Order: sequence, then C-alpha cells, then structure tokens
Amino acid sequence: MLCETKLGEIEVNEGKILLFEKGIPGFEHLRKFTIVELEQTKPFCWLTSLEDPTIAFPVVNPWLLRVDYSFELSEADKRDLKLESIEDVEVWVIVTIPQKAPNEATVNLFAPIVINVRKNLAKQVLLEGSEYKLKHRIDEELQRSNEILKKMRKE
Repeated sequence: MLCETKLGEIEVNEGKILLFEKGIPGFEHLRKFTIVELEQTKPFCWLTSLEDPTIAFPVVNPWLLRVDYSFELSEADKRDLKLESIEDVEVWVIVTIPQKAPNEATVNLFAPIVINVRKNLAKQVLLEGSEYKLKHRIDEELQRSNEILKKMRKE
C-alpha cells in the first residue's frame, strides 16, 4: 500500500506494518507504524507513522552504539507483545538530534522500542530500575563501546 509520510510517499508491505496497541508515550493516538530504511541515513532508520504523515522518529539498533546494552523485559511487556521466543524480538532506540548541534545527538536507552517481528506488535517499554537514561550522547556511547572492544581484544 502507498502511504504519505514525513519521508515522502512510500510503499509499505502489509506484513511490515507494526501495531502499537497502546501507542507511543506522547503519541498514544497513533497505532500503526513501519520502519523505513533510507540508504542516505544508514545506520539510522525511521519509525514512521502510517496515520500522521508529519511523524517519523529516527531510530537505531542500540548495539551499534552500546555493545553491552542489555535488559530484561517484564512479564507484562512480554504479554503485551505476545512474545513466545527471544528470536522474535527486534529492538530499536529513538535518536534525538538537536537542530543546531547534530554532534550532540542522543539516544534513549531507557525506553527502547521492542518489536515482536513474528506478530508485528510493538511497544516502547520503560526499563524501570535500570541504569539507562532518556538521553545518552551518541559520541560518548561510541567511545565507551570502543574501549570495551579494545579490552576484549587484549584478553
């Protein structure tokens, strides 16, 4: 199906439509999204609303920035996502890019987007009690990950 989005008109395969049953915090009225990959913005993709053409969030695979990112999903989150297997999980984090200072871009590691790829259900989960914050500077996360990888190579 053809959809008008913030990124222009895109062709969306019905099997790639993600349902956020409770919406995304702050955008609860929007339920249908898709992940759009653009060659010119890789490795960043776009969590794009199929109901409001003005809404598209830049997202990235969190392990590209923080090699040791990990969390446990709550039982409630697993139920909401109807998860049966860890192999069905895909995780993205939302990126914030300040207009006047793109080098100060941050990622939200506290509230990842978790997708059940088998059922196309998605939810932004809150990692209560975790060390993660709403804003982690991308440059700092990359530096931290590089240091971890260097130590691992030496061992």
